[in-house]
Amino acid sequence: MTTVRPPITIVEADLERHFDDIVEIYRANDWSHAQDPDRLRTAIECSSYSVVATEGEQAVGFARAMSDGAFAVYIADILVLPLSQRQGIGRRLVRALLDRYPMERFHHQVLVAERGAEGFYRRLGLVPVGSFGLTAFIRTRDQ
Repeated sequence: MTTVRPPITIVEADLERHFDDIVEIYRANDWSHAQDPDRLRTAIECSSYSVVATEGEQAVGFARAMSDGAFAVYIADILVLPLSQRQGIGRRLVRALLDRYPMERFHHQVLVAERGAEGFYRRLGLVPVGSFGLTAFIRTRDQ
């Protein structure tokens, strides 16, 4: 017997409905954000836009962005449950964010990617800042 899975839907995150699943998505990906759910909730609440990928009632992916509403958007987090990866969910989450902040209006769309994810972002049309003769800088508590 074949089990039919519900379709994946991308919707705006509703913290009352999705927050526990979002924390689990961070936890399943070994992100430190899951260790402090109160701070994570604050981060999401202060984001300009956040979306979840749902399969039935469960959120299986999450992404968020921060923007000044005029020129710039920073894509902060893109995560998919490990068992749901490689199904196009991450691509759909990124597309939802990029569609919300179109290049026709926004000067630049920025994200910081982990090593190994470069190919994923290149396939979505993003290019390294060095391609424009620019250098990106970051300051973290690990430095």
